[in-house]
Amino acid sequence: MLRLQILAIAVAAASILFVHLWLGAIIPPRELVVFDAIMGGFVAWWIVSIAWLRATRRVAPDDPDAWFWHTSQVFWFGNFATVSTFWLALPYGSEAMRLMVTMMCLGPITVEVLGTIRPPKFGPRGFASTIVPIGIPLGLGAWFAQSGDEFRWPMLLFLASFTAVMLLLREVVQDSVHEAWRAKQAAEAARDARTRFLASASHDLGQPLQAARLFFDQTVATPAGPAHDKAVRGVHWAFDATEALLGQMLEHLRLESGQVTADIAPVALGPLIARVAELHEPAARLAATAIIAMPSRLVAAADRALAERALGNLVTNAIRHAKAGRLLVGARRQGQRVRLWVIDDGAGIAPADLARLFDDHVQGSDHGDEIRGGFGLGLASTRRMAALMGGSAGHEPRWRRGSAFWVELPTA
Repeated sequence: MLRLQILAIAVAAASILFVHLWLGAIIPPRELVVFDAIMGGFVAWWIVSIAWLRATRRVAPDDPDAWFWHTSQVFWFGNFATVSTFWLALPYGSEAMRLMVTMMCLGPITVEVLGTIRPPKFGPRGFASTIVPIGIPLGLGAWFAQSGDEFRWPMLLFLASFTAVMLLLREVVQDSVHEAWRAKQAAEAARDARTRFLASASHDLGQPLQAARLFFDQTVATPAGPAHDKAVRGVHWAFDATEALLGQMLEHLRLESGQVTADIAPVALGPLIARVAELHEPAARLAATAIIAMPSRLVAAADRALAERALGNLVTNAIRHAKAGRLLVGARRQGQRVRLWVIDDGAGIAPADLARLFDDHVQGSDHGDEIRGGFGLGLASTRRMAALMGGSAGHEPRWRRGSAFWVELPTA
């Protein structure tokens, strides 16, 4: 970027020499002095401003984003110097000279159009940067309009058309820049998610495997009896936990890659709720939580297996994290849709966790000293499965006596 600015300074300085060589003999000395003052002052300011930036702000020479605001200032001062030159010198040149100078000005207009494309991370383009490319066409057009030149109307039409096309081109390029930025952000987010996933998998799978090894050592070292039987049960528990984690991991990968499809059909929600409650009853009993399955006659348009897994994820999260005494599972109509609710009277959700609760690899931070399992994928997978069935999933922030999660599906 610094090299480009130095090259542009050299071109601006050469324009002074150009005017002196081609028009110096016909331009009155007073106008020539004014021209030298304007262009010379512009070039001098440009050089000093670059030196000041490099000395005080330590702007990187090859970082175009850091030079954006300075470039906009250069454009405005350059427009003033260029337009002043038109009004001072063009009256004394031939028609061929005027046409040639006009064609030469298409270069600065193009540079200003491309130079005001704003990087998305710096926010929207300001008004001054938006209109700067029309400075030269307006100044040159105004001169032609009052000059009485034979070609003034064709030149005005050409300048207006060229400027309009270049401004439209800038918006097309700006949209492409925004799309590329969004794609980059999505790729970085996916990369970070994979990194968190691998780190979580390494950590969480290591816990039951390490426990399995310890329990296995106990079964070998302990003679037959109650202690030996307890160690054997511990081995079974550890491998069951490992199998569950691997299943959750594979389910997440299949959902993320789009390999899961929904087979939509009418699903009676009463039996579905009862089955999910029955499957999770042993885990709830160990956690001293009572599951209350509410009867329902509602019917949803859903994939039975996906709906059961989505609701089961919410129940598993509540049993594992809520420290609740009671857990209510039910359904309620919401207009043309139906919501499956999982409501507990436990610890609730910390306000700091609400915004990212359904993101991948996120687990609540307000769980005390409990040992948490899983990869933090339960709620994220629930939302993905609900979306596959044309629904959604969320949390009810108005519920204050614990937490309330829901899966919303279309009614059949």
